[in-house]
Amino acid sequence: MSHAQRSLILSSDGDPIVIDAPSASPSSLRAPTGHLRRFGHIRSEPLLPLVLPTIDHLEERLADVRQRAAEVDGLKRETILRWRTATRSFLRFLRDADTRRQFLSGDYKAQTRIVGDWIASLRAANLSRTSIATYFRSLDAQLRRVEREDGILNPLSLIEAPAPAQSLPRSLTRAQAERVVTYVRNRIWSSPLEGARNLCAVGLMLFAGLRRGEVLRLHVADCNLTLGTLTVRDAKGRNGGRTRTSYMTPQLRNIIVAYLDIRVNIEPERTHPELLTSIAGDLPMRLTALCRLFKYVRKGTGIAVTPHVLRHTYAMLLRQAGIPDRVSMDLMGHRSLAMLQRYSHVFDGEHQREAAKVLLDVDLPILDAEMRAAS
Repeated sequence: MSHAQRSLILSSDGDPIVIDAPSASPSSLRAPTGHLRRFGHIRSEPLLPLVLPTIDHLEERLADVRQRAAEVDGLKRETILRWRTATRSFLRFLRDADTRRQFLSGDYKAQTRIVGDWIASLRAANLSRTSIATYFRSLDAQLRRVEREDGILNPLSLIEAPAPAQSLPRSLTRAQAERVVTYVRNRIWSSPLEGARNLCAVGLMLFAGLRRGEVLRLHVADCNLTLGTLTVRDAKGRNGGRTRTSYMTPQLRNIIVAYLDIRVNIEPERTHPELLTSIAGDLPMRLTALCRLFKYVRKGTGIAVTPHVLRHTYAMLLRQAGIPDRVSMDLMGHRSLAMLQRYSHVFDGEHQREAAKVLLDVDLPILDAEMRAAS
């Protein structure tokens, strides 16, 4: 049956239905009203099955999707790289398993089975649940765009997405956070500039909750020392991210002032706009230098600390300080309270300290030390 003679729609139960229509073009067929809800709107036209001549055609189509997503929608480079990595993994699986023809044939049952086999191969390779879920979502995001633009069914939409691991975000205790800051402050670095810069990088994550990329992209002009604010541009989010305002704690402000005092007087002069500078010359700090910094901190303190762990720790400190959730949500750059609530860590002793705050202004007998010990 030719491509023009077969259409695929979804029933009211969500099951795909292949319709053979020798005398009607796909555009003349219509799905039941309201049954095709995708991308926030209703598709009134049916979806065609995914049929392509070769795997190279699929590879080129997905490459075009990634290019448009970057150039038109402004998706970040990190997202595009994740999409490309997932695509390469899936195409390599199709080639190794010799299932290219079956996947490109338009048989949605074969397609969903092959995708399931791909997921199983990722598990067999000992990838984490979170990595597998990321691979699936990355491929799914690209095929959803193909579906939207070409009217071709995304086979991954017929499969339940693998669930990532649901472990709570890890954060440091207050004592561990203090040890990290003390180590970076007191370690003998190659120069005063390196020491001040590294302390500034750690401070931006721990005292303002900035993500790793946000720290590296922060400009000197984004730091308003008078108002004590940080303008975080191109933060995580759709359509190239969004801008938010973060606020300096008094300690963070002192860290930034001390760093800038050294930076403006260093030779050669730093003219690049980024706040954090390379030690070697007039270049911004790179990701490799930031990773090296955390390697030193982990080795020197024995604490398993990463940039995102410091961000989690900032969220924990906000909660322990009694900051309202709505305010914390804005400070963290979250769009929902549900995400913020994942950071509600409870450390040993917190329950007892919080329960002890329940007091009534009444006269009650006070037990002496021996009676309290006996109880």
